[in-house]
Amino acid sequence: MSKLVLVETVSTFRHTYVIKLPDNEPNDYALDDVVCGIDNLNDNLTDVTQNHIAEDIFSHRVITEKEYLEMFDRENAYLSGIPTEKKLEFIYDSLKHREAQIHGEVNWGPDVGREILSEDC
Repeated sequence: MSKLVLVETVSTFRHTYVIKLPDNEPNDYALDDVVCGIDNLNDNLTDVTQNHIAEDIFSHRVITEKEYLEMFDRENAYLSGIPTEKKLEFIYDSLKHREAQIHGEVNWGPDVGREILSEDC
């Protein structure tokens, strides 16, 4: 028996921008350029660095497969036409990965290290 648990998180990043301003303009104008969302493509506002700070969990709940598929289509409209089997491949199978760890199988995919971290939690 298994269940689907939807875990919602928020990731926090630190972005660094360097804004060139005329000497006679207040420094706050640089803040306006960033906050007002100057178009990155047309006006060349590009962050110099990005550093991931944290991923915080803010909710979790058990959902049905039907709810998952509805959410998948709603939040990934551009993928809504792919077969259901492909949509189900996005679900992380925690039990499968734990069993692989027990049998000494090494996972070098995007989840590498997750099993190690989860042991400490």
